[in-house]
Amino acid sequence: MKPLIFVVFAFVLMYLAADNLLRRQSPTYAIEHPNDVVQPMLFENPITSTEKGIIISADRQGHYSGAGMVNNQVMEFMIDTGATRVALPSELAKRAGLKFGPAVISNTAAGNVRAYQTKIPTLVIGSITLYNTQAVILDKLDQVLIGMSVLKKFRVTQFDGKMVIESP
Repeated sequence: MKPLIFVVFAFVLMYLAADNLLRRQSPTYAIEHPNDVVQPMLFENPITSTEKGIIISADRQGHYSGAGMVNNQVMEFMIDTGATRVALPSELAKRAGLKFGPAVISNTAAGNVRAYQTKIPTLVIGSITLYNTQAVILDKLDQVLIGMSVLKKFRVTQFDGKMVIESP
């Protein structure tokens, strides 16, 4: 009986340790846990600010994501060149005090879904600050998608796992 208890105990410990490390891969983890000394050693900030804009390093899946702010609310974002506009999760929109405007049908990778038009008073990504950005609010999102309505305002280049977003 004792070996079985040991195996179960070891499995639970390994699960908890792996879960903790996986949660630390979230770009917002360092912001939510500023005193954590392990996080900076494991993962560097994917966003570097420059004079003209930002440089974002791709994550392990090749996505360009990081942490920013919507109306002073921390948000996790991903650059989505297939998105027409900025899309926000409804939970974040409520926290940020955004108004849910008229309902529209949004064509997403998951099919047509109901979305609500809104305007983001302040959107911050690294050293880039945008004002009065048109966006849509979707119920089933877990992060902000930065679409072409924002990217078209900048010179965007991508090379060797880095995306440069800078003023023209």
